[in-house]
Amino acid sequence: MTPRMLGDGNDVRGLPIKVSRVQKVGETSAQWAARLRGLAAHCQFKNIEEALLDRFIMGMQSGKEREKLFSKELGELTLAKAIDIAESVRCARAAASATLAPTATAVVPGAESVLKIGETTAGRGNKCSVCGLSSHKTENCRYVNYKCKKCEKKGHLRKMCNLKYVESEEVSEDDDECEIDTGSPITAISQKTYESLFKEVPLSPSNKRFAGYNGIPILSIGFAKLPVVYLGKTIILDVIPQGGPVILGRNFISKFKLELAPILYCSTTESETDDVSDLMARYPELFSDKLGRFKKYKIKLTLKADAKPVFYKARPVAFALKDKVDSEIKRLVRLGILEQIEYSDYASPIVPVLKRDGSVRICADYSQTINKQLLIEKYPLPTIEELFSKLHGGVEFTKLDMSMAYNQFEIDDPDNITCINTNRGLFKYRRLIFGLSSAPAVFQRALNNILADLEGVLCFLDDVLITGRSREEHVARLHQVLQRFRDAGLTLQKEKCSFFQNEITYLGHVINKDGISKSKSKVKAIVEAPVPKNIN
Repeated sequence: MTPRMLGDGNDVRGLPIKVSRVQKVGETSAQWAARLRGLAAHCQFKNIEEALLDRFIMGMQSGKEREKLFSKELGELTLAKAIDIAESVRCARAAASATLAPTATAVVPGAESVLKIGETTAGRGNKCSVCGLSSHKTENCRYVNYKCKKCEKKGHLRKMCNLKYVESEEVSEDDDECEIDTGSPITAISQKTYESLFKEVPLSPSNKRFAGYNGIPILSIGFAKLPVVYLGKTIILDVIPQGGPVILGRNFISKFKLELAPILYCSTTESETDDVSDLMARYPELFSDKLGRFKKYKIKLTLKADAKPVFYKARPVAFALKDKVDSEIKRLVRLGILEQIEYSDYASPIVPVLKRDGSVRICADYSQTINKQLLIEKYPLPTIEELFSKLHGGVEFTKLDMSMAYNQFEIDDPDNITCINTNRGLFKYRRLIFGLSSAPAVFQRALNNILADLEGVLCFLDDVLITGRSREEHVARLHQVLQRFRDAGLTLQKEKCSFFQNEITYLGHVINKDGISKSKSKVKAIVEAPVPKNIN
């Protein structure tokens, strides 16, 4: 076995799994693994499966099971495989030492379950019936009050127990396993398993009706009274034709009190769904498909004192894009973003940009016209450090995305300086657009005026992030933001909003309650860049 430190790479300080945790006497490998997994439920291991595997092997009782695991390559082992190997060795050892009786009356489908064959009544000569030694009489045996680890009864040791195993002397690691199915109300075996192992046990007719998860009926050919004796309890197994592995259903789980690993986290909870539904119901106008309109004021564009009109003729449009450009112009006119005019001293050409969905975005090329003559508004954009300083203590995160953000701000343009020249004529913009040199500063100032005094709220252009130290504080802050957006006349794009996320990507960084890290997708090209092979 490859040497390795226990729990390598895991911080186990103050956690329930410690080096002192070992397998109890009489505890099976499956029970030992289940107890370990229960202890690990409150731990914070970086690699919980690796830590459990380490503790499972190192904490086992000395014996052939442990020796078998030590002989395996560590890289080939998983916790599930280690349990299977340990159980196989245990069962093979028990079967090899047991004397099989002629008639079987019980079967074991799971770990630590045993087959009751019938108790031998033949005398043992002068040997003690409690411990098997011949140096003393039975009534003088010091183990007379010990409890048997096999049948849980007092009066004899495990090696003298009359409760026998019916199992193969050679156990393969590839043998079929039992499957725990919490969706099944019954415990069932296939007809093939029944005929190969228990064909001498008569089948009783069954009037039960079963159906799969998809509603298709499942026929039961009967049930076999094969009591699985474990902790003094029994259960009946149904036989299903053309079935698969042994299914341990809810009746088995309940009878034998199997402990299943709890689900500690689910990405979407009922409370989360209720909170989001409540937001949608309280602010329907924010999540509508309509274009918002900023109510506070209109954006005024101011030219320099020595500005001179610049008029560019329309640039030719590729025939493949002409229909798409025409459709986009019609859509913008219909939304009130563009307005057709007949005359203007200013005119800028357009640049059609093909989007991923096949549609076209119309961009005005103001770099050669009014951008050089505008009085550019000066308003600083916040730095990453300034923004992320507001995230301290945040547990969950909500990201809001504005629908056509710049277009929600009206502009005052009496001189038609935003006019564009297209193959369909002259149009002027009635809403703020990308490409104007003052647009980012104007937009950031407006959003800061709306949200500046709110704690736990970040705003970088049209990306708004909200967090809180608890769900209640988070929801309260989110309501404040949505209320202010509604009062300002702004709208959001519901499909691109993310609510109550444990981890979120914002401005190229991955943010969660544990801290901030760079997004791997943003640095992937640099990390995976090949090593230069020449100096040219």
